[in-house]
Amino acid sequence: MCVTLLALLVTPGFAGDANPRTPVVKQLPLDERIVYEIPISTDAPTTLMFPSAPSALEGANITNNPDAPAPVLLSHLPGRYYLSVRALTPDARATLNVILQNKTYIIRLAVAPQPYGSVTFYEDRIAGRSAALAKRATPETLLALLDRAKSHRLIREQYPEAAWQVEHRAPNDKTQYRDFTATVEEVFRFDPEDTLVFKLKLENTGGTEVVYQPQGLAVRIGNRLYPASIADASGLIPPHAETTAYFAITGTPDGGRANLSVKNSFNVIVPRVTRDAHLIAPR
Repeated sequence: MCVTLLALLVTPGFAGDANPRTPVVKQLPLDERIVYEIPISTDAPTTLMFPSAPSALEGANITNNPDAPAPVLLSHLPGRYYLSVRALTPDARATLNVILQNKTYIIRLAVAPQPYGSVTFYEDRIAGRSAALAKRATPETLLALLDRAKSHRLIREQYPEAAWQVEHRAPNDKTQYRDFTATVEEVFRFDPEDTLVFKLKLENTGGTEVVYQPQGLAVRIGNRLYPASIADASGLIPPHAETTAYFAITGTPDGGRANLSVKNSFNVIVPRVTRDAHLIAPR
């Protein structure tokens, strides 16, 4: 990450139209032709979330070193899909260029009476406008959603304003198989991507290992089956042991938006490998 400190003039003025005591949560489509105007404050951080991790950051009047003289403080770890900014002076202004998937997005920051608590930037082709409704999330985006689900508890503790954007439920729905159980411990909904991420507990009560196909994981809701769009699972449940698996479903099987709620009852499909199978570890 590279943050360059330069003097920069930006246009004044941000108008707030909500209760100043209530943090504002925004969802904005990514468009490299737009200059985003983001109001911030000295009292609380503003968290910006992206579909994937930025490859580089270039800034003016902004620093990631609390001891360096700059009006705006940036907090970001390389590889993370989110960052936070906070004003250090009452009239702070800055510009941040975010390099994401070989495109540059310009974000201008300024102190205002009604700051944003968090902003989620989403890829508009996933959001469901016109013919783009049939397109699925990219593999990079889905991997980022799995990471967001895995770190949800940490984000909720450190950046509670960012966690508001993710619907979360712990249903503990159980699907019983002959010698193992699949329990939905947690489910997360990411609305811009129309994706549900599931955290499973797979418990083997038998004396032999269970081998299954991670890419074949699915969930049944009512009489409809939704296959996994991505999975992070080992494919193996040792005897008398528990393992954790994550997988996501995105939209409908025919490519449209499903708008599924986390309040549904979920029946998990774990396709077991019944023939002789061996997991080969790469050398």
